[in-house]
Amino acid sequence: MSNEKDDLDELHELGAIGADDDASHLWIISYSDFMTIMMIFFLMLFAHRLWGRKVFWEEAHQQQLRAATESQVGMVQRLARLADVDVQAQRIDIHLPDALLFDAGSAELRPSAQDLIAGIAPELAHFSGDIVVEGHTDDRPLGAHAKFRSNWELSVARSFSVIRSLIADGVDPGRTSARGYGPYRPRAPNDTPEHRAENRRIEIVLLNPKTEDGKK
Repeated sequence: MSNEKDDLDELHELGAIGADDDASHLWIISYSDFMTIMMIFFLMLFAHRLWGRKVFWEEAHQQQLRAATESQVGMVQRLARLADVDVQAQRIDIHLPDALLFDAGSAELRPSAQDLIAGIAPELAHFSGDIVVEGHTDDRPLGAHAKFRSNWELSVARSFSVIRSLIADGVDPGRTSARGYGPYRPRAPNDTPEHRAENRRIEIVLLNPKTEDGKK
């Protein structure tokens, strides 16, 4: 009997020790739960701040777009009195027939063309986006004694002539660039005199200014 009693006492002692060990580890579990909750809380707070900042920038971007759109409406209306204007989502195209600007085979602006560009330049000087001047021709080859070897070279020279005139009238040269496409981007088939005249043109392309996040 004494042996059985001793065994029972040992079991009770071991049980008590085990219970004490379990109780001593309970604070670790509570602490880890607390840290987990705190981590979740700070993550939610961080996500909330990011979301608030995103909403703020989106609202500011929309306000910029509305302001730009309102100012561009007035600009387009004024430009439409001087030239053919085509408004697209990311750009505004100003079409100028070459008959108003140049003599046949020449890249020198006529005096009347300089007056026309002088009327357009103030609007472009206040435009905050990039300005691309594109030269286009028809597909008829130049004469044997022409100054330029190809329509492509002629189209580039004409676009540079327009840019020089714009800069002289106050347009920022840092926002301008020239492109020449020759006969390779026609607006109509080169099958009639009227269509060829439509293809001989200068296009001044106004690209919408970039937003602060780098998008257009």
